[in-house]
Amino acid sequence: MKATEQEQFQEVMEFYRNSTPEQHQIFLTLLMDKMTFFDGEDCFDVDFEYFPSFNGIFHQIQIKK
Repeated sequence: MKATEQEQFQEVMEFYRNSTPEQHQIFLTLLMDKMTFFDGEDCFDVDFEYFPSFNGIFHQIQIKK
């Protein structure tokens, strides 16, 4: 039986909730090529020269226009 998109999303969220911050960084690194950010007007892509890192307790992802 194939999982629905909602079930797949729930699996990802469960993994994220039950993993360590270091595992979050690895997870974000795996998804970097699929991320795009918007500020309402402009679109920003991930800058692949840098890996996700910590900025205090937050994850920092370098972006470029």
